[in-house]
Amino acid sequence: MATHQTQKLYAITIFGYKKEGMSEADYHDYISKTHAGHLKALLAKNDIVSYTMQHNSTETNKPLLEKVYGDKLPTASIYDCDATIQIVFKDIEDYLRVRQDPHFTSVVNPDHLNFADPNKTRFAMGWFEVHIKDGQVVS
Repeated sequence: MATHQTQKLYAITIFGYKKEGMSEADYHDYISKTHAGHLKALLAKNDIVSYTMQHNSTETNKPLLEKVYGDKLPTASIYDCDATIQIVFKDIEDYLRVRQDPHFTSVVNPDHLNFADPNKTRFAMGWFEVHIKDGQVVS
């Protein structure tokens, strides 16, 4: 049985890179525990729909892609970011409230200096569609 996506959603996707000299394990641990810990309650308070992280480690990214695609995927096609973070929201104003909140400006945003490479990190924003949710087709 299909469920329905009733409202248009939007997302910001962050292609994150760890700062120079930080180990992969320390980076993934830091963003999962410390940075996310600073941010989760603030996102929930501002009606954010979801906040997810995909950890692209050296033990998973290229080896798993090679398992799926074999030798048919050129190495240049494998994106090398360390993590892909996605924040989904109903209205840009919800996300703007997060960014303007005193906790964001005094704690969350300055925390990026502890783990992120601002010269390599990239961003994309657009509308967000759900096609499968909880194992069910969404129409």
